[in-house]
Amino acid sequence: MKRILTTSLAVLMLAGGATAASAQAYRHDGRYDARDRAYEQGRRDQARYETRQDRREYRRWAKGQRLDARYRGNGYYVSDWRRHGLRAPPRGYRWQKVDNQYVLAAVATGVIASVILANR
Repeated sequence: MKRILTTSLAVLMLAGGATAASAQAYRHDGRYDARDRAYEQGRRDQARYETRQDRREYRRWAKGQRLDARYRGNGYYVSDWRRHGLRAPPRGYRWQKVDNQYVLAAVATGVIASVILANR
């Protein structure tokens, strides 16, 4: 009986060790696999972000469209419109420089009244 238990235990230990060794060779160790997945996910997220940025960068604004709220802030506001060769904005409108275009938009609603391409 003792001999059977010892033999069985030895077989189980050898089989378990071989399985663990083959799993380690396949996964390189658990942490590497997790880091690799995180790296790949980060690259996919970055590619999605860059694609969104590219789409936004080349947007062509047109009269009658609504200027997005993110472009209506003071970061895009053109206060020195004369220096850029633009006409004075009417009351309730202001010039915003977005994506290398000067956009004359209503302050309250964001509706675009005019679009002029900027010279880089």
